[in-house]
Amino acid sequence: MMDVSVIVPVFNQWHLLPDLINAFSNQSGAFSRELVIVDNGSDEIAQLPDNPAITMLECEKPGSYAARNKGLSAVSGELIVFTDADCVPDSEWLMRLYEAYSDSDQKTLLAGNVIIRSNSQQPSSAELYDIAAGLPQQRYVSRGYAVTANLAIPRSVFDQVGIFDENRFSGGDADLCQRSLSAGCSLKFISEAAVFHPARTTWAEYATKVRRMKGGQIRAGRLSRRFKYFLITLLPPVWRFWRILKCDKLKLSEKTRVIWFQFRLWCVELAEMFALICGKTPERR
Repeated sequence: MMDVSVIVPVFNQWHLLPDLINAFSNQSGAFSRELVIVDNGSDEIAQLPDNPAITMLECEKPGSYAARNKGLSAVSGELIVFTDADCVPDSEWLMRLYEAYSDSDQKTLLAGNVIIRSNSQQPSSAELYDIAAGLPQQRYVSRGYAVTANLAIPRSVFDQVGIFDENRFSGGDADLCQRSLSAGCSLKFISEAAVFHPARTTWAEYATKVRRMKGGQIRAGRLSRRFKYFLITLLPPVWRFWRILKCDKLKLSEKTRVIWFQFRLWCVELAEMFALICGKTPERR
């Protein structure tokens, strides 16, 4: 039985895998580990390196949570760690998570840090928005959930609460975290266990993300939850504007660009919400 199993769903992002695989191969720590890559219907699949610690599976059902469940059916680790194909882990990532797991009651979900970075000297509005908004994992944890870009879950938790809701294209990580907390588990932020996520560079990438998230909010979960997100979406995102204004990573001129970018995203959210209510199929990308 492995100590740590890493599961990565992939949908048409095979060009990003070499950096992640290299980072996995150079992880610190004296414990057994495996990497399971689950293809989720990509148009093309790249050749994986010949490494006994790396396995590839195929999941025909669309959706990253269905792919993660496919990985869960094959791994043997005590601690099961999730990240995404576009993330590059720090060299001590798994060691920090495994140390925290060893020190816990083994009913604790461990959320690692997700650091957004851009290599552009003149970042686009999308990159600036990602730097400002990003994936604030510590704030998510304070609200009772975490994202699977960097999330470690003991096998015993899955045995207790079940697997991901694979009918969702977005929000399945929050749903699993909340089910786990309701069952008496805990959730802890591990700042030293970091992965680096490239900033999105184009409007299209962010618009797609927003549509996918809106599908998870409006078409999944209890009716009361869907109605809550319906009301939230109707309201102008004033709190997001305020957070952008307070961001110390941006210049004033950049904040103006990012606020306009946020306003446009809100318009996409509104349009997508009403399209979903009228029967549109939720975005999966």
